[in-house]
Amino acid sequence: MSADTTSPDPSPSPADGSASLHPDDVWATDRPGPDRGAVLRAARDRTDAGGLPVVRDAVRAVLTRLFGPPPFDPDTDPGDPGLTGPGSASWQVIGEPAAIAGGLRGLLVQLAHPLAMAGVHDHSAFRDDPLGRLQRTSAYVTTSTFGSTREALMVARRVRGAHRVVVGTAPDGRPYRADDPRLLTWVSIALTSSFLAGHRLWAPQQLADEDSFVRQQSAISALLDPAVDLKELERDADAQRALRAGTYPLPMLDDGTLPRTVDELEVVLASFRPDLGLNPQSLEALRFLRRPPIPRVARPAYHALLSGALGSMDPTVQEALELRWPPVVARAAVRRAGVVLSSMRLGVGTSPSKRAAHERVTAG
Repeated sequence: MSADTTSPDPSPSPADGSASLHPDDVWATDRPGPDRGAVLRAARDRTDAGGLPVVRDAVRAVLTRLFGPPPFDPDTDPGDPGLTGPGSASWQVIGEPAAIAGGLRGLLVQLAHPLAMAGVHDHSAFRDDPLGRLQRTSAYVTTSTFGSTREALMVARRVRGAHRVVVGTAPDGRPYRADDPRLLTWVSIALTSSFLAGHRLWAPQQLADEDSFVRQQSAISALLDPAVDLKELERDADAQRALRAGTYPLPMLDDGTLPRTVDELEVVLASFRPDLGLNPQSLEALRFLRRPPIPRVARPAYHALLSGALGSMDPTVQEALELRWPPVVARAAVRRAGVVLSSMRLGVGTSPSKRAAHERVTAG
């Protein structure tokens, strides 16, 4: 995967003027975008990033290769807090290095649902460009958390556009569609539960209010529901304020499909247990995650984080992925990941995306 910040060529727009999107190409734009990498590097240079400069730059270069370049423009909408804003549980969790291992864990958990993986296999560029897909998943999470409100709504709209064509039949004969509320819920809770688990295990400061994190992440996921009028949200400043305040109607959140609390998250996770299992598409994705094309020098740390993510998973999910680790092996893997993350925290310093988002907010 390249750290190039150039957007891919957009698909031709259809006659109705709406964006025509390849299922994976959620970042295509109508016009050349800003060099977001340069913008965030400038933000880093203007402030005290912390960490050790040589180590920091080397680690960030590897992270950029794995997860992609910065996906949002911190000079957009000065003063806008984004969907959750400074001091929120989401900023605390997603801005912490533990989120790297938590994100890997979330991808691993998603592999356990055969219908979700059938959609990835049939309609994405995963086989030809697996790192590109990983980048786009990371970009969605980062933009939804640290981007401006308009940027977060824009990426939700583009993901929804991609989802419209992800329809098919899994190898076991079951139909699937990406905008099915059940599948949207699975993808959402796999990430939310994994980010939360990673923070509990590896972050130096625990969340004061975990329910707040669950509620914020579910609200972000609820924007992918076709029943939500994103066009209204994009043009109505009052609706955006209501969205940030948690008073805007979001059907999947209001009807209990998506959880609002940690207890509800556990209940929804348990409801998926009968659906889980391994299929050839899951195995293909798992093979890639175990051997991504990253620099040799970074592989030991990456494999420690991946092993820690695997070791931290619920035994039910491990069993669904046919990974039967003895508890002592799982605990050792979690400890090794903690050592790597502590070193990264010391050497890398503050998240550049979180810092740049702070600059946008204070610029207003």
